[in-house]
Amino acid sequence: MPITPVKTTKLYLLIVEQLKQLIRKGEFRPGDRLPTERELAQRLKVSRAPTREALVALELLDVVEGRVGEGWFVKRPPDASLETTAEQGRTPSDILQARILIECMTIEQATRAHDGDDVAALTRAVDAFQGEVDRGLYSGEADRLFHLTLARISGNTVLSEFVAYLWDLQNGRFFQLTEGMSGRQGERVQRYVAEHRAMLLHVVAGDANGASIAMRAHLEGVYRDLLDTEVPASPQ
Repeated sequence: MPITPVKTTKLYLLIVEQLKQLIRKGEFRPGDRLPTERELAQRLKVSRAPTREALVALELLDVVEGRVGEGWFVKRPPDASLETTAEQGRTPSDILQARILIECMTIEQATRAHDGDDVAALTRAVDAFQGEVDRGLYSGEADRLFHLTLARISGNTVLSEFVAYLWDLQNGRFFQLTEGMSGRQGERVQRYVAEHRAMLLHVVAGDANGASIAMRAHLEGVYRDLLDTEVPASPQ
C-alpha cells in the first residue's frame, strides 16, 4: 500500500462536515434553531472562532441562515454537491491573523519614514472616518484608507501590496457575513476611530514600538468583535 501525503484540514471544515451530517440525519430540521455558538463550541470543545466560521460557511452553502440577535436556523438539508469554495478557505480568522503580522511591521516602518505630508494624509483619513461614523454611514473606505496610507508611507511596496490584498479579502462574502453576525457596528466603529487616532499620535511622536503595540491591540480587538474570542497564539 503506497504512502500518501497527509493533508491538514481546517478546524472549521471539520465542524461544517459534522453539522451537515446532523442536518442530513434529521437531528436538526428546516426551520429549527441550532444551539447557540457558545453551546456548539462547548460541545465540540473548540473556540468560538471556528464555530462561527463553520456556521457562516454553511450559510454560504444556503444550508443555514444567521439572524442577528436570534441565532442560526436550518434552511434545508445539504446535498452531496454542496462543497466549500476557495473563498471559504480564506477565513476571517486567517485574514485578521495575517493583518496582525503584516500591519504591526508596516506601522513601525511608517513611524520611522513619515514626513509632514504623510501626517496630513493620515489625519485626513482619520477625520474622514470620524465623519462617516458621525453620519452613521460606515462604508469602510476611510478605515481602509488609513491602513493603506500607513502601508504606502512604509516605503515597502511588497508590504503595501500585502495590506491591500488582505483588505480586498475582507470584501468577500465570508468575511462580510461574519462581520454582519457580530452586530454592534456603531459601537465598534466609534472605538476604531479612537484607535486610529491613537496610532496616528504614536506615528507623529516617532514611537515605533508604541505604534506597533497600538496596531496589535486594534486588530486583536477587531478579531474579538467578529469572532467573539481571543486571538489564538498560532493559526488554527
